[in-house]
Amino acid sequence: MRIAFFTNCYKPLVNGVVTSIASLKEAYERKGHETYVFAPQVEDYVDQEKDIFRYKSVNLTKKVKYPLPIPLSFKAKKIITEFDPDIIHLHHPFLVSIPATLYGEELGIPKILTLHSQYEQYAYYAAPIPPVITREVIKKIIFNLSYKIDCLTTPSASMKKLAEIYGIKNRIEVIPNALDLKLFRQKNETKGGEIKKRYHLKEEDKIILYVGRVAPEKNIDTLIKALEIVKRRGIKEAKLLIVGEGPAMEELKELVKSLQMEKEVIFAGAVNYEEIRDYYQIAYLFAIASTAETFGMVIVEALASGIPVLAVKSPGAVDILTEGVDGLLVDNRVEKFAEALEKIIRDPGLRVKLSQQALKTSENYDLNNISERMLNLYREVIERKNLERKGKKNFIKDILAFSFNYEGRVKVRNAK
Repeated sequence: MRIAFFTNCYKPLVNGVVTSIASLKEAYERKGHETYVFAPQVEDYVDQEKDIFRYKSVNLTKKVKYPLPIPLSFKAKKIITEFDPDIIHLHHPFLVSIPATLYGEELGIPKILTLHSQYEQYAYYAAPIPPVITREVIKKIIFNLSYKIDCLTTPSASMKKLAEIYGIKNRIEVIPNALDLKLFRQKNETKGGEIKKRYHLKEEDKIILYVGRVAPEKNIDTLIKALEIVKRRGIKEAKLLIVGEGPAMEELKELVKSLQMEKEVIFAGAVNYEEIRDYYQIAYLFAIASTAETFGMVIVEALASGIPVLAVKSPGAVDILTEGVDGLLVDNRVEKFAEALEKIIRDPGLRVKLSQQALKTSENYDLNNISERMLNLYREVIERKNLERKGKKNFIKDILAFSFNYEGRVKVRNAK
């Protein structure tokens, strides 16, 4: 099978969507399928893998370092025509969706759209346009696009419900994002030791890890404020390690300074995805307070590493975690987050129990199984498209045959 991916972000950017797309591409190719990725250019980055086309791109805002593709290219059309895909898989409903849907129509092949995010949660990035207007425009775009798509997928049941709230009546399948679990099961004590040395971390330190974009919608300030409460309650060994970069970095550093937490909160900045697994291995706990997720890929990475998760009850987290089994889920309040943080630090036995179940939970997101589910959906949608095409041809043939016979009878009657 030949599959064309269209996405607004890809390597070297590090986020859950990129991880999901890259993982699927690798899995498909291992299974003997061909995958071509159409994505925006990233400055000073040269692809090391085959079958990648880069649209020229622009950065419209300094708030976030995401190059936006300019989805106009004669070369792209030539490439996709020669590649001759069996199906097009869109990973974003904006920008690249324009050429993707056009190519799908021209080639007569089915199109699948995955809704990875609660896009309206990012409306403030479109300033100076009021967020309330941006949110409605986003919903309208997704709603209109759904009619051009053969099937939609969401990574979680929560996101499916949200899509239905948008008014989408098209078929929606829940297929979670997948992870190559073995990459996160491998331990490298040497690299783990190097990370601890780099940030002056001691063996007795309980490292609370956050991995992801450092942005307002991630609510990282909740983690910092909760840690400050825990420190005041006498827990001195807890350290917060923040891995990632983004527009909220300076604001969070100011918060840390105002709370006099410079020694307890460490900003590691951007880290290559290949190194992320080593950060999980040194963590005591993974923490996330975001309410904007649809599927927390970092949550699965933590679970696959045997690290329990402390999260706010929100879409994404509640779809993956079970309270008291593989992690702790709390209300979206700093005090509640602090209470749970203190509980798991003071009770190492609880941490061990959660860690053991975390590994079991991660099995639900095994890349081999999830990629096969997606491929089976492709096959089904392709088959249905072929049947529809065949049905239309037969219908037209019947109409023409009926018309021919009818005209013939009319001519004979007139002749008499």
